[in-house]
Amino acid sequence: MKKNLCIVVLAVALLSLSACAEKGPVLLEGVKYQVPEGTVTGTANVVVGVSPFKDERGKTTSILGKRTIRDSIENDLVVQGTVADLVTAGLKDALKARGVTVKDAPAWDLSAETIKADGMNILIGGEIKTLWVDVVSQPLNVKTSAAVQLRVFAADGAEKKIFRTLVLNSKVERQDVAFSFDTTAGALSETLSSALNQLLKDDEFKKKIP
Repeated sequence: MKKNLCIVVLAVALLSLSACAEKGPVLLEGVKYQVPEGTVTGTANVVVGVSPFKDERGKTTSILGKRTIRDSIENDLVVQGTVADLVTAGLKDALKARGVTVKDAPAWDLSAETIKADGMNILIGGEIKTLWVDVVSQPLNVKTSAAVQLRVFAADGAEKKIFRTLVLNSKVERQDVAFSFDTTAGALSETLSSALNQLLKDDEFKKKIP
């Protein structure tokens, strides 16, 4: 009986690996900022402008990972839109979850000389150095590794001065018995959220958002 059950489990695993196993790009949906449990929505009387992030990964702007199936089939994992859009939206969601008023800011080259923050107390921009998820699928063994590195600049809107520059790093690794797009998106969401939370927990940044 146990032997038959093992055969059935193995067959299901092989079928799941075969599903969506054609070569080519695959859309990965559901990657987003995850609000930490217990987050309290404040009443910050500041307006934060968020400038679009710059994608410095050296990869196609919509690709955020790769899935390898049995060392023979590879799928690029892509996002609807661009990875820069994803990160920019994630930062906006992180600020809004804490009661901060968010305003779209124009593109910024991240230098003090070009700060444009009309109507903004703080201007934030940044670069995406790493945002990637690798998934290796073998029978009953799916390894997922997600990594995010962002370089973030925060400027005082009134003083037209950069007051904080931070490198935010986060990584998540996990193993599962079967592949799931939700699990993959969740791992990358967790990694991105952890990186963005490092900015919001920074003492110097918090001084600007009472």
